[in-house]
Amino acid sequence: MPRKARIKSETGYYHIITRGNNKNYIFKDETDKELIKEEIKKQEIEKSIEIAAWCIMDNHIHLVIKGELEDITTAMKKINVKYAMKYNVKYERSGHVFQDRYMSKPIETDEYLICVLRYVHMNPVKANIVKKAEDYRWSSYREYSEMNKEKSGMEKFVLSYFDMDIESFKKFHQEEDEREYLEIKEDKEKYRLDKAQRIINRCCEKYGVNTSRDVIENREIFKELIIELKERSGLSIRKISKLLEVSYGTIQATKRKCFNESIGQKERPLRYEGDMNE
Repeated sequence: MPRKARIKSETGYYHIITRGNNKNYIFKDETDKELIKEEIKKQEIEKSIEIAAWCIMDNHIHLVIKGELEDITTAMKKINVKYAMKYNVKYERSGHVFQDRYMSKPIETDEYLICVLRYVHMNPVKANIVKKAEDYRWSSYREYSEMNKEKSGMEKFVLSYFDMDIESFKKFHQEEDEREYLEIKEDKEKYRLDKAQRIINRCCEKYGVNTSRDVIENREIFKELIIELKERSGLSIRKISKLLEVSYGTIQATKRKCFNESIGQKERPLRYEGDMNE
């Protein structure tokens, strides 16, 4: 089956993920993370690509890159191959280190670029590795946020959105953003579950109840919760039922009833008011 062609970005910016083969942890210690960071920086020095943001997790990397698609593909191959060679020697192994094809998504607007950059920097916080982005060594957040560090051209460009005010840049990273971005499958599922739990917690707080069980026992509140979970969490009905410990059929019936009620509230078609025998 032929591979799907990558979508070309009109701006030249892409959000990219490359991950370990078979979901393996391929950055096992700080030395490994330093090695891959060096390979990423080498490709930037060659001027084929520009790095707007990066974050090295244990089994994958997030990058925000500007460049021609062909140059990015070449750069990613070099990064992966050179790191894989050193990794295999270090751990006395052979075979693939990275999944064979990196994931990519074009970035088409300034607003989305800045939001993706925040998402990349906040990955370790979302994964509960650190409490604050500045506590994580293996991302570009510190390169932006350190006051006395001389900024690169790309860093100045990004900070220009914040009028070169680093404190504004930091505050932006503290804002909640529940949109979904490019992510590896297992982390996307985890983030969706986290989002769903926040929705449940807000519902409990709104109605002054203690647990989701209390919500379930109130039919109207339960309907409201199901609508919000279905529209905003990204979870399937099956996963919502598992999270709430309610049967799949109950969720389906509630969803169907909400739909029927919404249809009933819509303006009905005009009916002929005259003599029906005419």
